[in-house]
Amino acid sequence: MIEIVIDELVVRGLGQADARAVAAALEARLVALDPAAGEVRSRAEASRRLAPVSAASPPALGDAVAGSVWGTVSGGAR
Repeated sequence: MIEIVIDELVVRGLGQADARAVAAALEARLVALDPAAGEVRSRAEASRRLAPVSAASPPALGDAVAGSVWGTVSGGAR
């Protein structure tokens, strides 16, 4: 089992409804990713800050964030 905890998701330039759509898409994408698809790398730090991402729509932005999170956790496998 893998537990990913996101303490803060900063979405700039979007209204509240679109920001919620980003968060929902992020959660849905992370749930859909298969932990067996890539080896989860161990880490020494207590937290990680990922690079900013951008996309054309709130659902696409959520998907892009999920891809960034999963790519970091699994060593690039998506």
